[in-house]
Amino acid sequence: MINTIVNKFLLSQKKGQGYFCIAVDEQLKIVDYTGEAKLLGLKNPKYKAPIFDYLPILVTELFDSNFEIPFYNIDHDHVCNINFLKSDKLSYLVLVDKTEIFHVTQKYQQFAHNDNITKNKFKRLAENLKKAKQKLKKANQEKATLIAMLSHELGTPLTSILGYTELLLNNDINTDKGLKIIHRNAVYLKQMIENTLIFGRSEAGGINPHIEEIKIQDLFSTLNTIIFPTAKIKQLSVQITYPDNDIINIDIARTKQILINLLNNAVKYSDEGFVELKYSLKNNHHVFSVIDSGIGIPQDQQVNIFSPWERVNEYKTQGAGIGLFISQNLAHAIGANLKLKYSSLEFGSIFQLIIPLQNIEPTNEIDYLKKENPCRGKSILVIDDDNDILDLIQVFLQPSGLTIFTATNMLSAQLLLKKNNIDLVVTDYYLGTIKADSYLDKIKRKHKVPVLLMSALPSKNFEKSYKSQGFDAVISKPIDRKSLLATIIKHLNLG
Repeated sequence: MINTIVNKFLLSQKKGQGYFCIAVDEQLKIVDYTGEAKLLGLKNPKYKAPIFDYLPILVTELFDSNFEIPFYNIDHDHVCNINFLKSDKLSYLVLVDKTEIFHVTQKYQQFAHNDNITKNKFKRLAENLKKAKQKLKKANQEKATLIAMLSHELGTPLTSILGYTELLLNNDINTDKGLKIIHRNAVYLKQMIENTLIFGRSEAGGINPHIEEIKIQDLFSTLNTIIFPTAKIKQLSVQITYPDNDIINIDIARTKQILINLLNNAVKYSDEGFVELKYSLKNNHHVFSVIDSGIGIPQDQQVNIFSPWERVNEYKTQGAGIGLFISQNLAHAIGANLKLKYSSLEFGSIFQLIIPLQNIEPTNEIDYLKKENPCRGKSILVIDDDNDILDLIQVFLQPSGLTIFTATNMLSAQLLLKKNNIDLVVTDYYLGTIKADSYLDKIKRKHKVPVLLMSALPSKNFEKSYKSQGFDAVISKPIDRKSLLATIIKHLNLG
């Protein structure tokens, strides 16, 4: 199995170090291995198993280029470097034993005067240790800042949701008003959670652009509903400008998330005056402009505003400083450009989101979804260990005409599949201590039905991995009613 790439790498390693080499295919499944795993405190992997099951630490990696994870603690007695060597069809993970070096490094400073290591080697080790400490310190500071931000940013909408829910339960508030406030704060929570997940990956490459048709009026009306209450509290004027009845094709969810981040910043950093949202079409590009009369950004800070944790200095408003960083990554992910067009301390700021024009294939899916009982005569089984989610999905799908069966575990699901003529299965991935993929082959082989997976993981790599396991489609959580029904219709071959 060892090819030229691996041989060259191993020759660069010091003699006497043990190694274990694993070959993976394009779906990151294990196809071969060589070396002695037990020397590194590991068991031999299972053939065709995903590499993430064998080495969970790799779950956040993209595998699009070579990388190294140094000093990975397998257990108390074994430490290794994990090296990924990318190739055309088969790629390789080489685990090199670093146990001895790791232990020496840990004890080096205390016993340096008794050690025979040369002065130059000690200097290099000391420098590497210093860099590692600096990275660890920065990581700890970022985590602490993120936790503090989340405590504040999530605590406010949660307070509104809980408070207005209690008022509704006691019939102390108008139902329509209370539900609107709860929904608005829930939408904000969703945006914050998505921002946090994107920041955790430190890039937006795991997002698949999804182009849909929308009226500018509808998009701006939604944005105004979200931003207006906060602006009203600060007595800011909200101005919205767009051509009448223009219909555009964009990634609605991501564009909306970027504009919400920009508008939130505009309100946050403006104490008086206005916040303006404009749309125009220029040179085959959609141009969204967010303009404010706020404090502006000092010239010396403008170059770093799209970096994480950067905030305008000496301003009273709290925040983590990741909104613009996340927004720019989202813009790159959908092929757009986000830039600061203008800013000054006297006149405020102008941010622009510029998106190339894109066409979508004509489809009758939307008209089909409007039909009464489009799935009449068909039945599905929904599996989730959360009864609230099961109830929600049943409500979502009630108008479809589907016969809906539900189960909270795989045992109940198997009994329902055996006793009923079920056309499609929708399941969550984690069902208590059981993963849905452990039953996937049996369900598809015995009952020959499509199996759709519900997942809160937005990564493109996860979706690709799930489909390689045999799931027919991945439905993102939080679940969107329209998207859920459209996916079901597609896999029932009704569309």
